[in-house]
Amino acid sequence: MFKKPFQTKTRSSLRSSNCRHLIQESKELFPAAWEQVEQSKSNNSEDDSTNAEGPMPDKLQAAKFISHVGDRGEVFYNEAGDPLWLKAEVIAGGAAMLVPTVYTLWRFPMLLPVLWTTSLVIPKLIGGADLMVPGLLIPREGLPDLKKGALVAICCPGNAAAQAVGVLNLDTQGLHSVAGAKGKAVLIAHTYMDHLWESGNKQPIPTVEVTGAADLGHIGEDLENSSSSDNEHDWDAAEQKPSDDSLSASAALEPIADDGPRDLTDIAAEAVAPDEMDELLMNSLRQLMATVLDNSHAAELLPINASIIYSTYMVPNSPRGRELDIKKSSHKKLAKFLKAAEKHGLIKLKDIRGELHVKSFNWAHKDMAEFTPYAIGTAKKEKLTGDEAGRLAVVPGQHGNGQDMIRVIELLKPSSGLAPLFNDVGAQTDTGYFSRQQARTVLDDYIKGRQLVDALNPRMVKLDHRLCDGLLTKEEYSKLSSYPRDKLQARLQEKMTLYTQVVLPGGPTAVKIGNPPCAEIVCEKKMGSKAITRVSGLEPYGIDPSTLAKELRTACASSTTVDAVPGKKNAQMVIVQGHHIVVLTKLLEQHRLPARLISVVDKSGRVKAKKQ
Repeated sequence: MFKKPFQTKTRSSLRSSNCRHLIQESKELFPAAWEQVEQSKSNNSEDDSTNAEGPMPDKLQAAKFISHVGDRGEVFYNEAGDPLWLKAEVIAGGAAMLVPTVYTLWRFPMLLPVLWTTSLVIPKLIGGADLMVPGLLIPREGLPDLKKGALVAICCPGNAAAQAVGVLNLDTQGLHSVAGAKGKAVLIAHTYMDHLWESGNKQPIPTVEVTGAADLGHIGEDLENSSSSDNEHDWDAAEQKPSDDSLSASAALEPIADDGPRDLTDIAAEAVAPDEMDELLMNSLRQLMATVLDNSHAAELLPINASIIYSTYMVPNSPRGRELDIKKSSHKKLAKFLKAAEKHGLIKLKDIRGELHVKSFNWAHKDMAEFTPYAIGTAKKEKLTGDEAGRLAVVPGQHGNGQDMIRVIELLKPSSGLAPLFNDVGAQTDTGYFSRQQARTVLDDYIKGRQLVDALNPRMVKLDHRLCDGLLTKEEYSKLSSYPRDKLQARLQEKMTLYTQVVLPGGPTAVKIGNPPCAEIVCEKKMGSKAITRVSGLEPYGIDPSTLAKELRTACASSTTVDAVPGKKNAQMVIVQGHHIVVLTKLLEQHRLPARLISVVDKSGRVKAKKQ
């Protein structure tokens, strides 16, 4: 819920009556923690004085929030500004629940029943995954008898400090082994190190002894004394070398198809040192040069935008089970890494209209002779053919594997004024369309074949009648006798007619003139302060408006409708009540629609929250 930054309204102090209501509600839901407070008060113990105020303080501040996926709720803070509780729908369609944060659970470890998992699973939970059944570690005497919908804390062996909190997705009675088990065990609401935790004092996780209440006491003994058997884990060894069930737990956290056994690097999201990430980045660059953009398939695509090189080629070609993150490298920024790779001699860069592009690859570099391609985590990608040349926008979708994507191919066609120039060179394609690189090659061949390069200045090209007729204006025709080569190339592509072809997973669509149409998201006010968000232009990309409306209804918890677009035949738009631009954009990206093909217009007058 808080994997990414969330939006909050201004915090306001709660009324005393509201605080009393929350205190009473917490006493009814979590009596054990309040019994500890009463006991500490009666014993007048100084060591427990910090707990005397109880799990729910009598002075609170509240702020309503909206998560990055559209979940809504309320966070309750103490006077120091630490989030202690939240109230939200943890189960889709269920009632709002009062949920303690890790800050509260660290002070009151017995507040919730505890389930155990290995330290290898925790990074996956922090990354937004739910805890799967194979991820549970079951003590010798079994799990506590809990019903589906119960709140639970997630801890690691040896430390009763909660690392996550969530809601059970199953009944634990009768669950004595995780061997062969499948499905979600706990729907995670909040974790240590997520953005809700970051909104507080960012206290590191403390060490809490596995002692105290009776239920924790015997588990603590079990952690120390139990021996490994078919249904019992060696808890001391669990932190060092997880059992097969523990490993399958981490693997099950990934929402991808099961494609065979996976090694430890596939399932452990461990911290990566900057120098190690530097090497991962460099190896991914070597991998794509060796397997995808080799010497015979990259020529028609070059130059390639730096961001496309990273997102479309390097990230999918990282070693199996390893994730690239430029921010975790010593370079911090993609441009700095690519300049380091250029200095190393693997690539050459070029600035085009203020954007960094990879101009060429050096396949003759000694690194490539010594490099051995490795296995990658996704399905092997097909090499690009000449008909697919162009600048591609690729977005993997949630409805398929890495090959399930929308591709937008840019194609150029010579105008009538340029046709003689192309005919003189003998430039032809089966379709009559050219990629940008093919068009560049045609002009270079024409200049070279007619020896039009200026002998005194090789950057300049002498203009003949073909170049003048096809590329110059009437005013320029009589004034210019030579022209810079790079500007002549730019002029050529400006004069050619742009066509685009959208390639859906089911096959390519027809080639159409001009830029591809954008799916348009518009948010505007209706009836006073109320707002609606609508999206149109889905048909060219095979997105069913009815399906999208159903997904929006679930994601936003708002009513949706599908209406005809005025003035457009066979065109529909989806309308959802409320301001849901972010949620709608993410849904379209999950339907494989590239972000650059989504147009957003916000007419609601909503004021954006200022960055702190």
